[in-house]
Amino acid sequence: MKRKQFLHRVGLGTGALALSPWLTSCLTFSDDELQGSFRNRLPFPGQITDPSFNLSASSAEIEIPESLSLAAFQFNNSVPGPTIRHVKGQELNIQFTNNIGQESIIHWHGLIVPPEMDGHPKDAISGGAYDYEFSLNQRAGTYWYHPHPHRITGEQVYRGLAGFFIIEDDEEKALNLPSGNYEIPLVIQDRRVSDSGQIIYNPSMPERMMTGFLGDTILVNGAPSPYHEVEPGVYRLRVLNGSNARIYNVAFQDDLSFMVIGTDGGLLPEAIETNELLMAPGERADILVDFSGLKKNSIHLISKPFDVPSGGGMMGMQNMMGSSGPEQGTGFDLMEFRIDGESKQESVDLPGQLSESTFPEASSADRTRPIRLDMQMMNGHTINGRQFEMERVDERVEQGSTEIWEFINNSNVPHPMHVHAVQFKVLDRSGNRGLTPTETGWKDTVLVMPGETVRVIMSFNAPKGLYVFHCHNLEHEDNGMMANLEII
Repeated sequence: MKRKQFLHRVGLGTGALALSPWLTSCLTFSDDELQGSFRNRLPFPGQITDPSFNLSASSAEIEIPESLSLAAFQFNNSVPGPTIRHVKGQELNIQFTNNIGQESIIHWHGLIVPPEMDGHPKDAISGGAYDYEFSLNQRAGTYWYHPHPHRITGEQVYRGLAGFFIIEDDEEKALNLPSGNYEIPLVIQDRRVSDSGQIIYNPSMPERMMTGFLGDTILVNGAPSPYHEVEPGVYRLRVLNGSNARIYNVAFQDDLSFMVIGTDGGLLPEAIETNELLMAPGERADILVDFSGLKKNSIHLISKPFDVPSGGGMMGMQNMMGSSGPEQGTGFDLMEFRIDGESKQESVDLPGQLSESTFPEASSADRTRPIRLDMQMMNGHTINGRQFEMERVDERVEQGSTEIWEFINNSNVPHPMHVHAVQFKVLDRSGNRGLTPTETGWKDTVLVMPGETVRVIMSFNAPKGLYVFHCHNLEHEDNGMMANLEII
């Protein structure tokens, strides 16, 4: 099927979302500027489909292509960790074994599970095992898992402890989306490399308090400079920003359009066509791209440049801190797709409606709760003027209630805010940035730029107990930008 046919078919009845002038870039890339040296075949971690399994965290020195080395933490001897794939309604029994020499606990990012199964930092174990038992009462979607101990989450994720958690259901299967070899999970992470080729994690105090730890080398599925061979057909890419702090403006070379079909909490109501997509740490996007009808036999996945509003202080400070990585908002290559052969897949024909989603109306909210994101000199970022304390309850909500939370960013750096135990809908944001395509669906992480106020609405239907919400810039989280949420 030709690309024009694909876009015409999925365009029938699909949503249209205007990109704001703030985000849309007039910058064009020449072939010379985008010619990287992509020498390493894109790797894929193994899959876990058994409902009872062990996730063992261990340490090891591993070698990475391009003569890089990493003092790694691994799940089941794999970096990234194995992809967990199950169907909605499945009962899971998971034993987490901690052999890394640090305390740790696993958070199932995006899943709504009982509080003792959610990976609260108070449940971290220094060794031995922690047993998880929960049901997958989730919509189909691209979720993920990673550690959640207090003050050392950033290091453990950076050194390799993260993996995809994919859930399928009947609604999604009925769409006959690209699958098998035509479905590609991509976790994008930046890493800092020393002169000797060692991947290092040594954030300075200013980096913990301000920018977060930004790397100078991009890894996709754990490999630098990767390429993947595809047919001239339609592919489904499940994209995860697994970086500690870096934001990506995901796009294709030559402004190739793609269709956004899903986000943090699964399928969108309607597919949306775009040519760039801003993704903060912790966010996911499910996209369809058609590689047929291109005039050349390869195309690059890139991160396009973007501006950080009111971020002048932050951007200048990054160089003062001695950071070697490209500044936040810099454009660069991510990976290469090499197109060859003939497509063997059946045609992809999306309906006008992808899924049935009933979002709560703003008028149904029981209350509006301001969540102020501030900066305290010589201390760091705060939520409503406080930094994290393990047992203190910061916000109490009634089970079954619906609330609007206003994330008010009074600082000069971005904050991707993640709320455990819910999926929410973004209502609006101040300024001229508007909503991104992924924000038309269910979310668990939302980017709040400097000076912005972002309103989200959510219903608290999870089991009663203690959860957390926090900034998913992991250096900010580790430095105390986290709070306890109790459902009562």
